[in-house]
This record gives sequence, structure tokens and C-alpha cells, in this order.
Amino acid sequence: MHNFLDVSKNLELWDETIKIYEDSFPEWEREDTQNILKNIQTGVYKMFSYVEKKEVIGFYILDINSSLNYTLFSFLAIKESKRGLGLGSKLCLNAINYFHLEIKSEWLLIEAEERQAKLYEKLGFSKLALDYRVPEFNSSKSVKMNLMLINESKELDSDSLKKIIEDIFHRGYSLEKNDTRIAEQLARI
Repeated sequence: MHNFLDVSKNLELWDETIKIYEDSFPEWEREDTQNILKNIQTGVYKMFSYVEKKEVIGFYILDINSSLNYTLFSFLAIKESKRGLGLGSKLCLNAINYFHLEIKSEWLLIEAEERQAKLYEKLGFSKLALDYRVPEFNSSKSVKMNLMLINESKELDSDSLKKIIEDIFHRGYSLEKNDTRIAEQLARI
């Protein structure tokens, strides 16, 4: 039996799910786990664990910002022993479906390195034409990634994109408003 379970309603899944998170992402790319838990409990994040035979196999997180009308597909990971079986696509498609059915945002965005971007393109995301560099957590460095979008209803104009990126960097990466990486990224739009 395969299940996608909402972690906010099944907190007993937290420890097993967050272990996959910690094993899957390098330290520079990992948000503080207590911040993730707080955001799940307050409804800012929707975290779904993929459970097979009572074992957490993978998860994804959606970061919802209704005031700016976007959702960021923040994290997706599969337990190392289960990778290469098509489960990443399955989780991604579930996240896209959940977004379309349950979230009242206009845009679904994802940040992806080049290898992952190929998968997301096959599943309907398009790369935005900009030089996008995400801040490293707990560092002053940035890393080149692709910012990608799924949207069937409305084009993402540059003013909205600037507000969204500023929010991602400030709220998502915990950058101070005067951090030069925000202004540098906004200048590349």
C-alpha cells in the first residue's frame, strides 16, 4: 500500500522523514529542522511523507505564501536505498496535483540544480530565463541554480518575480533585508 501522509497530521512520521532530509541534502542546502517543524505546525509548509509498508521512503515540502500568490516546492528527497525507481517523479507529480487541487496560489516554483531540472522539465516545469543564485544556509555564499515554474493560467511578470525572490531570500533563507545577495539577484532579473 502506498500513501502520501500529511506530516502535520501524522507527527509520528517526523523523525523518520527528517532523517531522509538530513541524509539527502548537503549542509549548505539544509534549512534548520526546528524552523521546518514550526512552519509545518503553523501551516506555512505542507510536508508529505511517502510511506510504503509502514516505512517512510521519501517526502516533499511545499512553502505556501498566499499574500504573494506563490508556492515554492522547497524540498523533495527519496531514501538512498530507494532511489532510481521512479519515486522522485511520483512525489513530484503528487506535489503538483496537491498544488492544483488544494492551494490557492497562482504560481508553483522550484529551485533546481541542472541534473534535477531535467526531471522537473519532463514533469511540466519550465526554466525561467534568469541568472539565479540561491543563498547557502549559514553562509555568505550563493550557488547557481535554475528557478523553474509551473503555471497554466497567468504569466509571471518581472515585478511579481522580484517580490517573490525577495521573499524567498528573506523568509526562506533567513537573509536580512540589507543582505547584498538580495539586491544582486534582483538586479539580474
